[in-house]
Amino acid sequence: MSKLHVFFDAVIESWVVRDFCDEHNHDLVVPKLARMLRSHKKMTEPDISQMNHMKEVGISIPNIFGSLASQCGGYENVNFSIKDMHNQVAKQRRQLPDDLTSAMAYLEMLAARDRNLFYSVEKGREGVFRQIFWCDGRCQLDYDLFGDVLAFDATYKKNRYRLPVVIFSGVNHHNQTVVFGAAIVSNERKSTYVWLLKQLLIAMKGKIPTSVITDGHQSMAIAIQEVFPNAHHRLCAWHLMRNATSNIHKPQFTKMFTKLMLGDYEVGVFEQKWEEMVGFFGVEDREWIADMYGKRNMWATAHIRGKFFAGFRTTSRCESLHAVLKRYVKSRYNLTEFVQHFQRCLSYMRHREDLADFKSSTGQPVMQTHFQQLERSAATIYTRQIFVLFRSMLHKASTLKVIYEEEKSSCKIYQVSKFYKPNMIWHVSFHGEQDEFKCSCMRMDSIGIPCSHILAVLGFLDIAELPKSLVLRRWTRKAKEGISGYDDMGGLMEDSLAISRRACLAHWCKQIMNEGCLKGDIFNESRDALVNILSCIRAHSGDNNMMEEHAEYMYEDLAKNGSTEIETTRKPKRCSYCRKGGHNIATCSMKKMDERTPQFDDDAAENIEGEDYSFVDAESDEYVHTEWFEEEDEYLDSSRYYEQSGGETESSMDYDSGGANDDDDDAEL
Repeated sequence: MSKLHVFFDAVIESWVVRDFCDEHNHDLVVPKLARMLRSHKKMTEPDISQMNHMKEVGISIPNIFGSLASQCGGYENVNFSIKDMHNQVAKQRRQLPDDLTSAMAYLEMLAARDRNLFYSVEKGREGVFRQIFWCDGRCQLDYDLFGDVLAFDATYKKNRYRLPVVIFSGVNHHNQTVVFGAAIVSNERKSTYVWLLKQLLIAMKGKIPTSVITDGHQSMAIAIQEVFPNAHHRLCAWHLMRNATSNIHKPQFTKMFTKLMLGDYEVGVFEQKWEEMVGFFGVEDREWIADMYGKRNMWATAHIRGKFFAGFRTTSRCESLHAVLKRYVKSRYNLTEFVQHFQRCLSYMRHREDLADFKSSTGQPVMQTHFQQLERSAATIYTRQIFVLFRSMLHKASTLKVIYEEEKSSCKIYQVSKFYKPNMIWHVSFHGEQDEFKCSCMRMDSIGIPCSHILAVLGFLDIAELPKSLVLRRWTRKAKEGISGYDDMGGLMEDSLAISRRACLAHWCKQIMNEGCLKGDIFNESRDALVNILSCIRAHSGDNNMMEEHAEYMYEDLAKNGSTEIETTRKPKRCSYCRKGGHNIATCSMKKMDERTPQFDDDAAENIEGEDYSFVDAESDEYVHTEWFEEEDEYLDSSRYYEQSGGETESSMDYDSGGANDDDDDAEL
């Protein structure tokens, strides 16, 4: 019965309402609930745009809905529901091509901004996806500087397809984890890792890392041997201790094995203690024991001393990186969303690096040691985090003394001992012509920071400034200085001006929204002004108002046909069950027929819905109790790792105890 007659008066050039009837043959919905009617629910373009922007930074749909409700003054003022938002997201996804094509399009968009971005996709038979590898220009610059040590590991449950994610990482001059590249693979076979490492070489212009650290996966080891034959491959200490526990089942063996692995022994002493340990526990015939002894060059400190690993001893940095990734990547994300949010995670990590650059370039630390001149010299060279590590070495140098000096033809030899422990002796050689210092502990070669024994000799010789031979550029403030490309990263992007303009307009629009809704006359003026501004913008850009186009079209149609009256008609109703017209669900014959058909319980479907398909996460399986230290970028196992090793809890900078045959607290990164 309700109707509305409207006609266009050509004389006054306006629309006129001729007849209006508001009688209904049913009860009307309460005005408070009218917003829930299907005809009233609608997401406007600004709402959709705001939802998409919030989704891009990882905000969930319920939280976005709450934010929009807060902007509108409450949930009762929102003209759509959470379900409508999910439907809109699903609609946007349906409009996109297949997932792989969409991911490639996104990477191509990034490549348009970053000319150095590299990505490669491998497909199997019939175009089936196998793996994808990508790294941007900043990753390549970081690898050029800090790619001497490479660590990589696979993690799971990071995407909708439950495919393994492999992240190549290292450590920068702030002792922070830095990402060199990422990949999503379909399996962890040898051929897959060989393909990944070859793609890494192509992206990094053929630079081969000096050292590689993995968790000991057999496929990784074979691939590293094939692609990086000259790189030092080190096995993760934490995984080895866990394997010792699971294979031998004796806590005391694990404790002694840990001391042999991390202890700063000579090779002969290591061999002797290994035989004693194996004989004491009677495990000579165990296959795992023979395998570990054959791989001793990959895990025993006695055999890998002098090889540079930048402080890496475990893959804990990979595990901590996976923990950071969890904040940005959800298991329900498809391939495209994973790449987008992974790049967002990289952006956050680079923000932390910029913050560390700022902290290192401002202020001066308070001197705390007796070697204040040497300490002040290091403070001007190293970054803040590396200087903290260096200062700990200076503290330990104060507990050492030079007990003997011997001059030879090419160098001078200094014997360094610890107070009250005369049996603990280290030999430091000084080559005057080259101004080089070398210590028998070889920690300078392994870490790149002078050990406490060398620092004790510098104090003995009254050397006030740190010699250049003891400064590794990768740990200094000037590590990135003079490298072309880093300066360009901090410049204006192509769309940075549009981003700043958007922020400016958003600021003033919020002011109008907050103050313009208080009074009716102010609201009317604000609304009219905004509508006029929007009309001018669209007219200037060639996109006229849709209502104006619609009115112009109807005016021309009226002039041609000579008609001056239009009656608005409703669309014919359709049955919500069979979607056919002429009846409703109450009188639908198809529904009545289906109701008379016997139904059977689908037990299989019920079991599938109730079944838990969640995979055991790699991190949760390996770490019983973990703590995340965001500032230091560490992932510590406080319940198993240090109890088994018998040592003290590591500091936040990933130091470990020096040796088992001495009580020296000299540390490694």
